[in-house]
Amino acid sequence: MKEKESELLRYLLNNQERFVTGDELANILSLSSRTIRNYIKILKTKLNSHGATFEAKPSFGYRLHISHPVTFDLFLNKNYQLSQWQADDSDEIDISDRQKYVLNKLVIEDQTILIDDLAERLFVTSATLSKDLSMIRKELIPYDLTIENKPNKGLFIQGLERDRRHFILNYFFSHSGNSFQHYMANKSFFKKIIFDEITIIVLDECREADIHLTDFTIQNIVLYIALSVQRMAGGFELQTIQLDDNAETKGVHAVAAKIIHRIETSYHLQVPASEVAYLTIQLLSKGRNIQTTSDESLPKDLHDVLQQIELETGYPVSQDYELRKNLIEHLKPMIIRLEQGLQLKNPLLQEIKTKYANYFSDIKRYVALSTYLSKFEISDDEIAYLALHLMATAEKYRDLNKPRVLIICATGYGSAQLLNNRVEKEFDNDFNIVGIKGYYEVNDAVLKDVDLIISAIDLSTQFFKMPVIQVSVFLNEIDIQKLHQFLNGLRHHDSSHSLRTNDDSDTNSSEKSNYFDQFTSSSRFKIWHTPTNRAEVLDQLSDMLLTDESGEFKKELLEQITQRESLSAITFSDVIAVPHPATAISRIPKIAIGVIPDGLKWSNDYSHIKLVFLLSPSYWHNQGLTEMTQTIVKLVENPQQQSDLLSAKGFSDFRQKFMLLMKRGKNI
Repeated sequence: MKEKESELLRYLLNNQERFVTGDELANILSLSSRTIRNYIKILKTKLNSHGATFEAKPSFGYRLHISHPVTFDLFLNKNYQLSQWQADDSDEIDISDRQKYVLNKLVIEDQTILIDDLAERLFVTSATLSKDLSMIRKELIPYDLTIENKPNKGLFIQGLERDRRHFILNYFFSHSGNSFQHYMANKSFFKKIIFDEITIIVLDECREADIHLTDFTIQNIVLYIALSVQRMAGGFELQTIQLDDNAETKGVHAVAAKIIHRIETSYHLQVPASEVAYLTIQLLSKGRNIQTTSDESLPKDLHDVLQQIELETGYPVSQDYELRKNLIEHLKPMIIRLEQGLQLKNPLLQEIKTKYANYFSDIKRYVALSTYLSKFEISDDEIAYLALHLMATAEKYRDLNKPRVLIICATGYGSAQLLNNRVEKEFDNDFNIVGIKGYYEVNDAVLKDVDLIISAIDLSTQFFKMPVIQVSVFLNEIDIQKLHQFLNGLRHHDSSHSLRTNDDSDTNSSEKSNYFDQFTSSSRFKIWHTPTNRAEVLDQLSDMLLTDESGEFKKELLEQITQRESLSAITFSDVIAVPHPATAISRIPKIAIGVIPDGLKWSNDYSHIKLVFLLSPSYWHNQGLTEMTQTIVKLVENPQQQSDLLSAKGFSDFRQKFMLLMKRGKNI
């Protein structure tokens, strides 16, 4: 599947609740309407026999229908590859794929290739390849990399290893989404890299040193370390660099050294000092709560700019302590990035430039007024991050009421605050916002007394006792409808926490009930008639989920369950436990069910667990899983229904009773 086909399918999957016009697809994917129609025609042929169909309506556009989720998931896992630099030798390779192929050979593999040989591999003329190389050279300019061509030797890349790594990260791994599973399909490149292990190391050491990283920057740091390990294994080393000799840099260098030491132990490497120094720069350029400079000219310069904004807008921003504090925390690592030539990608850039162009242009103008910042060449990505602060401030001054929810956002404080203020403005006093957190900050203490989670990231693979509504950072009309639906449920005295976060009015009861059979079966069900314990139950239930998975699946699943429980509890009543991984690792979603009529000790606080639902969501798609988890949430607060399930004589009896609960929906 071509990259653009994959992107088109991903977009339609993420927007199943509505029709998407050809013009919207063309705009999102930067393609012509004719090309979109061709891709739709190709995809329609591919999907018809694999559990999905396209519905097309004149003037409305296209809508994806998934008729058989498991068949569709298996098709995706077999065909949907995100490895962006592997191209087939065929005449169907498009321009983008050709360029990625060439850059992979030159930058990642460090090969030297004769032009004639390269043209022959790609089945293109020398003139076509010359045009491709011209476009590639433009891509390399911001990274101080050049393509050289020596007679009888061929093409090769000239430039520093640090610049090559910058380019690899930004070109091959930059993306517009915020899914934690985005790199799952790139395991073919990072064959020996364990992302979760590196993530835990980074989190441990940064938390210990009080270095705050957003979810998005944690991912960037982890990806950078993974690439560094891969490059070192290939014999590529960074050049020696000098760090500032001040207390702050020394402190962060000590943190980087601890991280690298643990990486050395895990991967049996000897890491040169230059790698530690460069990781120090990465942390300095991305972390908050780091005092990166004692220069007082920045706060003074910022105050002057804020006074100008106040004069133009009437908002009292020059006296806004919270805004000044947040901007200083953002600007200090940003200046490090600018000084070191690092480029931080912004996944919200295109949406901000398209829908909030006035804020974007205003920030560009305000940056030009800054004596401190105007000396740098600042990328649009960085401008967009600053625009989020201005947008959040504008929303705050329009409406200062504070409703009640927990907001989870991965792309940084500016975007989280923007979502916060959008919710406040739209819903007045209906909610009370009790906190704004990143995914890795959510624990039992944070979730205490929370009735609703509004999340800008996909939490469908996680199980919470309270409802979760996924929204855009910009809170669009569909998101607003979801929140109104929740409020309407409260007004009708629905005492449960269940929530239908999507418009599924077209989904009838038989389709909903069929989801049970998609995820579980008699082979994934057991009743314990003799005394047992937590370890035995998890061991046997996880064995039931091994079909079509790798040899390391069970070990990874149990480790992920432990990691998830370290973040927050997976016991949701005195009777029910719902163990599930912190990160989805299954090819297709699965559920194993354990019934223990006499109960077992799960922990000191939960000594009589009788129902265990072991969830293993898919790292790609989980159609129908929400209906299952909503039923479990309803079950948590209904002892009578729990008793009915515990009295089941076998799988068929349990299945019949559980499916009846699904059909009843909110009448449970």
